[in-house]
Amino acid sequence: MTTRQEDFCEAMSFNVGAAEAARRAGYSANGAKQRGAFLMSQPEIRLRIDEIRAERRAQHQAHLDEADEQVGWVIEDAFQSKRPALALRAIEFRLKLRGVIQDKRIAQHYSGAHDTQPHPDADLENLPGDPDEDFDPIRFRPDYVAATAKLAAVKLAAAQDAQDDPDPGLMTFDDLPGVFTGAPAPAPAEVPAQAEAQTAAPKPSAKSKPDWRMTQDDLSREIEKIIADFTALLEPAGFQPIAASR
Repeated sequence: MTTRQEDFCEAMSFNVGAAEAARRAGYSANGAKQRGAFLMSQPEIRLRIDEIRAERRAQHQAHLDEADEQVGWVIEDAFQSKRPALALRAIEFRLKLRGVIQDKRIAQHYSGAHDTQPHPDADLENLPGDPDEDFDPIRFRPDYVAATAKLAAVKLAAAQDAQDDPDPGLMTFDDLPGVFTGAPAPAPAEVPAQAEAQTAAPKPSAKSKPDWRMTQDDLSREIEKIIADFTALLEPAGFQPIAASR
């Protein structure tokens, strides 16, 4: 791990923001938020932060246990010397060390930010980051390159095996037939008995049907008939004027 990455993990272990931790670690103020988000996405970084926090908690607990034991001696001496005021103050301080009474002077009792003022470079943390910082390696260990090469060799061997012996469950072009035949004809549907009887009955021919269409001769005969009837009405014997009524 690089020095800046170690400083970033140290700053993050104090529960500060990722952008502030990146600035404290010495990264560029431009894109500090993006740099912090990228570093926090790395498993090695998160693991190192947890390790630092665990070490700090263990160290604090050791100091608290030692101080608690020493305060116990003070309380015992205060009772023996009949100094109750000193004993009460020692008891109160012992309760603060054990976390029963909260005190801002004790680091693990105070979870707020000690510096509430915004950082002067806070307006630059949303800008694009420094591209040179992308090449910072996450870890420097002897077996890192060897493990990477071994993993690449395993992936290459698996790809070659898949190419030589493809999965039989997958369809390839070789599985397709050379000539595609048409779809089979559908089976004939069953014809009902009534429809079959109607089909078997002989149909009347077109000549047996009467033709009601009017021809030119029929029209001429109808006209002559109308003229004859009208002429009969106009003859003197058939036409008698009606006398006017008085």
